[in-house]
Amino acid sequence: MKKIIITLSLLILLIVIAGISNAYLFVPSLKREGEVVAYRAGGGSVNYSKLNETGCTAKSLLDSEVGTVENTLEAASASVQAGTDVIHLNVHRTLDDQLVVFHDWTLDCATNASGQINKTLFRDLQKVDAGFGYTFDDGATFPFRGLGFRISKLDEFVNQFPEHEFWLNLKGNDEHSFDVLYRYLASKPFTPAQDILVITSSKGVNWFRKADSLIPVVSVDGVRNCGFDYLLLGWTGIVPEPCKNTTLLIPPSKAKYFWGYPKRLAARLQEHGTEVYLWSKHKPVDERFANVVAEGVGVVTSDNGFMSKVKANKSVN
Repeated sequence: MKKIIITLSLLILLIVIAGISNAYLFVPSLKREGEVVAYRAGGGSVNYSKLNETGCTAKSLLDSEVGTVENTLEAASASVQAGTDVIHLNVHRTLDDQLVVFHDWTLDCATNASGQINKTLFRDLQKVDAGFGYTFDDGATFPFRGLGFRISKLDEFVNQFPEHEFWLNLKGNDEHSFDVLYRYLASKPFTPAQDILVITSSKGVNWFRKADSLIPVVSVDGVRNCGFDYLLLGWTGIVPEPCKNTTLLIPPSKAKYFWGYPKRLAARLQEHGTEVYLWSKHKPVDERFANVVAEGVGVVTSDNGFMSKVKANKSVN
């Protein structure tokens, strides 16, 4: 029995040594720097504790000097000026099969209208004030009312920013919505710079892969599976199957738990067709994270100050 325990212990030790050696000695070279992604095209910082109570981004803003509303052309323009590489948008299908950019499922919270987006005609959405419901102070003031913010078609963003990549977060989880977006992507003459990533459900991933395997597509479940598996196996140098040819999103507070973060992690996953991003969303980003972009890790954020910092670092380098 004692010999068996000793043998097993030695075997485990050898596996651990082999894994760590593989992880540290056989790391590929970094292929490219990370990218900055303008979350929901940009917009203000959000109090996420409050958002859990209200369920409404427009009613959960933190006071700031940001002068734009998320998912609008104005927000995207400000983010592009600040230096973003990628524009993330929430996309809905309207009743008349137009693709529009808006986050909420209904108009009730953020606008001066009501009803579901996918049950509303686009011509009616053109009358909506998209900044009507946004407030920093529990409704004491509404600084974006009447300033001309509107719900725009996806095509307007694609046409206005021909030098930028897009992440399209499709809100509908029905086959009709999948088909409407697919037909748009198939018919649109995108510029060489306009790489597209579709973010959808697991159901949507399966649908798009059957329709056209060349369209990059990810799901929240897929990203989560990659994260869990890498936490278990990353230290061995093994890249789990769910982490190949996908996108890994990591909350900044959890990044330290991912083996090799930032540069070794990014290099190893890039070798397998996967890009790594810190998922900061509508939270202010510590300027120190600007350095990880040069080491292959992107950042998803609406913080224009951070975007400007990264842009300045690239100019210096």
